[in-house]
Amino acid sequence: MKKIFIMPFIIIIMSLIPLTAHCEEESGYLYSVIDSEITITGYSGCPESLVIPSSIDGMPVTSIRDNAFFNCHSLKSISLPSTLKTMGHHCFYDCSALEEITLPCSITQIGMGCFDRCCSLKKAVLPDSVKILPDSCFRRCTSLTDLLIPQSVTEIEKFCFCGCTSLRYVSLSGNLQNIGTGAFYMCENLDNIYLPQSVESIGMEALGYLTDNKLSGLKIISYPDSAAEAYANENGISFSDAPESAAAFDPSTSQNAPVKLPPALVASGGLLFLLTALIALKRYAASAK
Repeated sequence: MKKIFIMPFIIIIMSLIPLTAHCEEESGYLYSVIDSEITITGYSGCPESLVIPSSIDGMPVTSIRDNAFFNCHSLKSISLPSTLKTMGHHCFYDCSALEEITLPCSITQIGMGCFDRCCSLKKAVLPDSVKILPDSCFRRCTSLTDLLIPQSVTEIEKFCFCGCTSLRYVSLSGNLQNIGTGAFYMCENLDNIYLPQSVESIGMEALGYLTDNKLSGLKIISYPDSAAEAYANENGISFSDAPESAAAFDPSTSQNAPVKLPPALVASGGLLFLLTALIALKRYAASAK
C-alpha cells in the first residue's frame, strides 16, 4: 500500500486562504484587523498620555481588546475616539496613574474590571449609550469621589464600586432595576444614596457594608413599600421614606420635571409680594400729595 502524504497539501491550501485578522503596529499602537475594523490590542513602550485615533489605514477603530493596557502604570491620560463601540474586560486594569476618563457616546459595552485598581481616577464621564455597568468595573478606584450614572443604565453588576473608599455622592439612573452583590461594598464615605422606585432587586451587602459585616452608617432614601425599604429593613440600615426627601434626590426632578416649591414657601412669597405692593402704593399716595 502506498503512503499518502497529505500534510504538504494542507500547508499549501492554508497558505492560499486569506486571514481575516492580523496584528500590526502603527505609531506605537498594537492592533488587529477584523472585518475591516480596528481592535486596539496594546501599546509598545510606557506612555503617559495617549490619543487613540478614530481610524488607522482608513479603517475605523471600534474596540479595545481584553487586557490591552493592563498594568500600564505610566498612563496618566487617554482620549478615546468617537468610533469606539466596545471595551474588553480589564483593558485598563491597574492603570494606577490614570486620573480621568471620558467614554464616547458610541460605547455600548464595557468589559468587567475595566477600571479596576485605577487608584488615581478622580473623574469618570459615562455616556447615555451604556446600559450595564459590569462586574468590578470601578472596583478599588479609591480616588473617585462622585459619579453621575446616566439614565440609560438599568443594571449595576456585582462589586462594581466595591472599595471606592472616597466615594461621597452617586446619582443613580432613574431607570435602574438591579444592583448586584457588593456593588457599593466598602464605600465608607457614602453617607446618603437615593434609590429610584424602578429598583427591583438589591444583592447581598450591596449597600451600607464595610469589612467584617460592619455597617457604614449609610442612609438610603427612597419611597415607601419599595425594594429599597425592604433591603434597609432586612439589613438594619437607616431609611428615609419622606416623599419630599426622595423627590429632592430624584435625578428626574432636576433634569426632566418642573421643580415644585413647598406650599409654605409659596405662601410666604405671596405675603411678601402683597406687603411690598402696599408699601409702594403708600409711598405713591404720599408723593402725590
